[in-house]
Amino acid sequence: MNTPLVTVVIPHFNRADLLVETLASLRAQTFPNWEAVVVDDGSDADQWAAIQQMRDDRIQVVARDRQPKGPSACRNIGVGLSRGTHIVFLDSDDLMAPWCLTNRMRAVAENPEEGFWIFPVLLFQHQMGDSDVCWNDFRTGPDLMRFLQADPPWHTSSPIWRRTSLDELGGFNEAVMYGDDTDLHIRALLRKIPYAKMDFALPDLFVRRDASPRITNSLSESMLQSRRVRLLEGSKALSDADRRSVETWEGQYFVECEFLLFNTSTPAANIQAVVSDWRASHHPKWAQRFVVQAYLAFAVATRDRAYILLRIARRIAMKVLPKSYFPDGGSFQNTTLSKEMIEQVRVQLSNAVRVPK
Repeated sequence: MNTPLVTVVIPHFNRADLLVETLASLRAQTFPNWEAVVVDDGSDADQWAAIQQMRDDRIQVVARDRQPKGPSACRNIGVGLSRGTHIVFLDSDDLMAPWCLTNRMRAVAENPEEGFWIFPVLLFQHQMGDSDVCWNDFRTGPDLMRFLQADPPWHTSSPIWRRTSLDELGGFNEAVMYGDDTDLHIRALLRKIPYAKMDFALPDLFVRRDASPRITNSLSESMLQSRRVRLLEGSKALSDADRRSVETWEGQYFVECEFLLFNTSTPAANIQAVVSDWRASHHPKWAQRFVVQAYLAFAVATRDRAYILLRIARRIAMKVLPKSYFPDGGSFQNTTLSKEMIEQVRVQLSNAVRVPK
């Protein structure tokens, strides 16, 4: 029986020095039958020249040849160029443990009825295994509710996908830049594509967390607009979902308003835009609209001058508005591996055969 081919799709933008490390971790895989497609998102000329030198007989390096700009389009282009039956998405600054593809394809063989298989991943700063912190709490559910509350239980690189499952979903929504992975996973769960979580598997991929600036962490006008697009596209995806799911997502509009309130210097116009989107997408009742708009107007007016009054107003709003407007989730949980498991990770890394960069 032929070994299935795995395609690793890597979007890239101005990270040539880190991409060298990412590709080195890919070349060190114990699973032999893989290919990679690196899709550049309009990097500077020197960066583009550098990554072209990284191609070989298994690694394609191509430029995004259409709009829009962003990782979603790059990932879809990569899938379109892939030859694999299974797909893994890898960011250009992250690293795969040498056993990653071997372990994932073993799970595929043992659970052949699934459409995607999900694995825990770890954070790192400088090298694989230098942290015992997980990307998020992987085991707590229910998964859909967590995604709808902006508390994603798994990372973009956590799944290995059956190619046909991605085709069924239509790939990433290219309109969404911020939260594009959450959008994809919500649609997969709503579509009820069968999946398996490898809850107790050894983490096999490492997500970089250092001081490097990230586009999605900025508060530029374009990023704030992208955050609004995420909400609107999520509402479209949930148009036929159950009432609880729709109400949970509706609460994210209010969460976004409070994010703008407490994290931007002049929030009024952006808050009003989000409120308008909420009203157009979910048609809330008059009383609910009144409470939300009155609270937010009061909060904007008192944020810098009477913070205690703002806190009192928020407590009143919490008594009146649905609980979904004040979710318990919505923040990453810094869970750590057990001492036994992180030691196992570090032992396996130390025993791995290193491939030169």
